[in-house]
Amino acid sequence: MMDSLNEYIVAIYNINTAQYGLLVVGLVAVVGVSVGLFTEIILRFLGIRGDHEN
Repeated sequence: MMDSLNEYIVAIYNINTAQYGLLVVGLVAVVGVSVGLFTEIILRFLGIRGDHEN
C-alpha cells in the first residue's frame, strides 16, 4: 500500500507541482491535527487539563 501511495505522490509531482504542493500542505495539516488530538487525549487520560479557569 505504501508503494502505491508513493507512486501516486511521485506521479502528481511530475504532472503538476502546484497540486503536489497543495497535497503536501494538506497532509502536513492532517498529521498536525492528529498529533494534537492524540496528545490532548493522552494528557486528559493522565488528568492534565490545559484550560485556565479563574
